[in-house]
Amino acid sequence: MGSCVVRRPVFTKGLNIYGYELLFEDDEFRKEEVVSAADRAIRDRRSSKTIIHSFHDLGIARVTNNKRGFVRFTEKLLLDMVATILPSHILVIELDGKIFTAPGVIDACRRLRNKGYLIALDGFSPYENALMSQSCEADIIKIEFDRENRETIKEFAQKLQKCNPHIQLLAKKLETLSDFELAKKCDLKLFQGNFFSKPTVVKNKALLPAPRRHQMLQLMRLSLDSEIDYRAVYDIIKQDLALSYRLLRVINSAFLGLRHTVSNIRQAISILGTKELKKWITLVSLSGLSENKPTELVTMSLVRARFMELIAPHAGMTKQADDLFLMGLMSIMDAVMDMPMTAVVTQTNISAHIAAPLLSREGKLGNLLNLIACYEQSDWDQVRSISAQYDVSPERVFNIYMQALDWTRQLHIGSSV
Repeated sequence: MGSCVVRRPVFTKGLNIYGYELLFEDDEFRKEEVVSAADRAIRDRRSSKTIIHSFHDLGIARVTNNKRGFVRFTEKLLLDMVATILPSHILVIELDGKIFTAPGVIDACRRLRNKGYLIALDGFSPYENALMSQSCEADIIKIEFDRENRETIKEFAQKLQKCNPHIQLLAKKLETLSDFELAKKCDLKLFQGNFFSKPTVVKNKALLPAPRRHQMLQLMRLSLDSEIDYRAVYDIIKQDLALSYRLLRVINSAFLGLRHTVSNIRQAISILGTKELKKWITLVSLSGLSENKPTELVTMSLVRARFMELIAPHAGMTKQADDLFLMGLMSIMDAVMDMPMTAVVTQTNISAHIAAPLLSREGKLGNLLNLIACYEQSDWDQVRSISAQYDVSPERVFNIYMQALDWTRQLHIGSSV
């Protein structure tokens, strides 16, 4: 699995994507720790090979969608200037804070920054004032947010700003939305963690969503039927200006390769066809349901859905591909709609044979959902274990993940939402 890579989003205050931390299967070889010279040489060779392969053979912009990519470098790779053969407009060189005071490291960072590269320090503590001057040589400082010591973190952020006005403090391992809100109040600029995919369940929340969200939910229900009801879809779209505009825009886009324009909603639905119409409904419904949520939630849902659909034949479940697509699509709908998954299942009226594994994450179908979830968290041991149960190689899992990313990116481009 040396070439396997997964991405974890880094958000701005507005929950827009700043970039992605890229985690490789052999990341343990990039960790700075006391090892023998022989082990360190092996680690550096594997790290170099993996990083270069990912950027040149794989095309890292494909993984990050042209956003910044945070990649962990060892001390040797930094000092050898390996980064200079990689694109400075995408790469963020991430270093363990423990090596920052090692001979030659700060000088190497200065040279790389002069070439347009960004330096991110990880494992840095806001309580280590002695390292304040050195930390000012970086562009991004990653710290674990501590809600119990918010004032200390805020003071640290203010000192960094005085030292270097362009430096950005990144709060990592944020697990709840309340952590995210508190971190924003501490003058932190970038944010990372699972907080964005967690629902904010409000007590006594109305069972049905607001009118426009209800329309989106109706559209999604219609798209799940094997025989889609075109008239019902038309009746919903024609009553919504935004939906009508989006439909006409995707029909008239280069994505479909049409040689003529369309100006009639009914005609547009007919030309789009069942397969593409279902894709479009999936995207606009998720976008409509996830208002005031990070767009990464929609992306994550679509990647999971496509991953589950594509892995079906390799896992001996070709006939269940549509069911697996739906499971992946719905797997974080609780976060999208801010309600328990049991309520989501009830409102969407999903068939019991899909609802059960979606809720329990058990059985042959549910365990495939665990596979993509473990891959997203770079839990490589579990990825190997689960994929082996289906006689699917980890390399195949990675290739399918990349295909899912490509499909999702094209769906976004073609739908222009």
